[in-house]
Amino acid sequence: MNWIEEIKSMPESEVSRKLAAIKETFVGIPILKGRNDYPYSLFSLTDYSPAMKPSLIEDMADLLVYHGNFKNADIIVSEADRGGGPLAHAVALRTNLPYTLANWYPKETVGEVRVEASIGFSGDGYIYLNGILEKQRAILVDDLLSTGGTAVALLQAIEKANAIPLEALFVAEKVGMRGRSAMEEACNIPIKTLVKFKAEGQRTTDP
Repeated sequence: MNWIEEIKSMPESEVSRKLAAIKETFVGIPILKGRNDYPYSLFSLTDYSPAMKPSLIEDMADLLVYHGNFKNADIIVSEADRGGGPLAHAVALRTNLPYTLANWYPKETVGEVRVEASIGFSGDGYIYLNGILEKQRAILVDDLLSTGGTAVALLQAIEKANAIPLEALFVAEKVGMRGRSAMEEACNIPIKTLVKFKAEGQRTTDP
């Protein structure tokens, strides 16, 4: 079933309610120092700490569809790791679009695309993308925009498959980590995020 029109006609009060519920899960979370002092925080969407509530994924998917340009898309692209998978599935159910999830290990299938990726919290590696066809118009959907390493690699993989990236949608953006500028340098497409926060001091804060 295609729910795009119904979702885009949501009253502003419902949009605000959903956004407030999402924002609450990203602000005030303790910061952990990871590799190279990377400011890492545990969220329901990215790490399932605390466990993800189904209603929260529903709200996230609704708002991504509300702000996205899915009418002009042919496929949704995300990553299998962490929050990308359940998020892409929820968005696909609302838009009736197929989706594919990039992985961090090869499947060695025909048409597989490999792109080098540099991730702030884990280091360098390769991301592998299958299931996307030439000239398909793709929307990137993912949980979190931080340094932009994963997002840039996904955009490069889409282009390497001779497909067309339309826009990139994220639930949250960790500002001050250069992720947005890295994406803008890689590809001239709209970048939309529902929530922005800072990793500041000992906790995440509203920018």
